[in-house]
Amino acid sequence: MPAGTVCLFACYVPDGNLPLHTRFYLKNLLKCGITLHIILSGAEAIHENTNNFCKKHGIHAWRRPNGGLDFGAWQFLLEKGLAKDAPYILFANDSVFGPLKPLPLLLEELTANQRPAWGLVASRVVTPHLQSWFIGLSQAAFQAAPVQRVLHLPFQDMSRDEIIWHGELGLSVALKAANIPLHAAWSDLNAPMARFFPTNPMHTHWRDMAQTGAVPFLKQEVLRDNPFRVPHLADWRALIPAESGFNPEWIDTYLNQHAPRPLTIHPTWKGRALYGLINQLDRLKWRTDRLRGAAR
Repeated sequence: MPAGTVCLFACYVPDGNLPLHTRFYLKNLLKCGITLHIILSGAEAIHENTNNFCKKHGIHAWRRPNGGLDFGAWQFLLEKGLAKDAPYILFANDSVFGPLKPLPLLLEELTANQRPAWGLVASRVVTPHLQSWFIGLSQAAFQAAPVQRVLHLPFQDMSRDEIIWHGELGLSVALKAANIPLHAAWSDLNAPMARFFPTNPMHTHWRDMAQTGAVPFLKQEVLRDNPFRVPHLADWRALIPAESGFNPEWIDTYLNQHAPRPLTIHPTWKGRALYGLINQLDRLKWRTDRLRGAAR
């Protein structure tokens, strides 16, 4: 990434102590040559271990009361003027496990330093948009009037659903209103099937993304809640390359400490069937590729 790039990283850490999988993610972000600011929402104090970790790695740590989800956290940091002179601003959060592949290589493949707006995943669910857990904006895109209007919304006063509509979806609508194209490492925006049967790619194509390294992350929501009841989630263990440095036990620890959350969406049987079918096709492709690899 260009010198001076800033990452605003939102965490929900009530005890103020970053888990090991999040620390792994943050260290990988630093390898991209960025300035990293993390915001620990819901923490009354930053734990000594986290303080020491941040000081050791040159990470700027902030805390705030919880509210407004990720967009509220990013807004808090933006109000500090942290993105004012940055050529690029990366918005990220702690809702994923990974990376399972070096981030500098991934961003190079995405040609992120040449795009005004980019993300890791673009989806057609509800409306074409970049999933907000990893989005980069150039300073020009960030300053675009429609984008600024979204980033100044009162997220603190919104429900989770309102933040998704006005924040995550609204940001991509604002980018399109400013004539800024949406680029992503993985996209179904032009996929014929997604036009008629849009799904969340991090639920339906999670296996293929992780295996190929196109999007080397696993969404916590899928492994923890599995709202669409997708099958064969235990396959995730076989998708973590030993050379990635990511310890699978970190996921086990997280799942043992976090019970499934109450569903905010209630999929119909048709939705579950669609997600299940796409997952089965994705798994068949994965197993075929493994057999071919073993035969070589």
